[in-house]
Amino acid sequence: MDWVEVAAVVALAGAASFSQALSGFGFSLLIVPPLALVVGPKEAVVMANLMGMMSSSLTITSMHDAVDWRLGGWLFVSAAVGMPVGLLVLVLVEPAMLQVIIAVTVLVATTLIWRGLHVTAQNRPLDLAAGFLSGVLNTSTSMSGPPLVLYLQNRGLTPGQFRATLNAFFLASSLMATVLFVAGGRIGGYELGMALLAVPLVALGWLAGHRIFERLHPAQFQNVVVVVLFASATLALGGAIAR
Repeated sequence: MDWVEVAAVVALAGAASFSQALSGFGFSLLIVPPLALVVGPKEAVVMANLMGMMSSSLTITSMHDAVDWRLGGWLFVSAAVGMPVGLLVLVLVEPAMLQVIIAVTVLVATTLIWRGLHVTAQNRPLDLAAGFLSGVLNTSTSMSGPPLVLYLQNRGLTPGQFRATLNAFFLASSLMATVLFVAGGRIGGYELGMALLAVPLVALGWLAGHRIFERLHPAQFQNVVVVVLFASATLALGGAIAR
């Protein structure tokens, strides 16, 4: 195991956990593009799921009373249907093309979030559609958040409910994605070892982000996060094109 590589993965995990604790989402959006350059896009998707599950667990431990379990349950049921489709994409698509898909997904999602776009309609079919799309993105790119962030902004949730419900969904979907990755032979000693080595930095990043969240409105941090997301996605896209 290359210790320079380990240091890069661990540092990225800490930064992504900090971002997620502060805003409620963004772990995979932040970590997957640069991580794909370090370990490869397919390995990055698996590692991001494993490490993101740790960050979401910490959020749920501190905010479980704020979760809208009914809404989260409907979203998860439909996501579970979409996850096998995403796994097929992960297995069948070439690494270079997958890296392009990841980078473009981040660029599009970041642009929509930056512009403040959200879905105004609210009904059960849209709940199911948002969950399904999130499930497909989860197992193919590890980025299940964008469809839900854009959709849930207009569901009338308080900031605490929004943050808690998103992370409950992320935790449940990451657990199922892990089962699918194991069944599909996508998790080996390398991916698991890297994720375990990142645990301390994930915890420290989350603690730092959570403490700042209590004092600082997440919107004040949004511009910095958006710049980082654009930069990491552009870097990943350039790396894929250069291959």
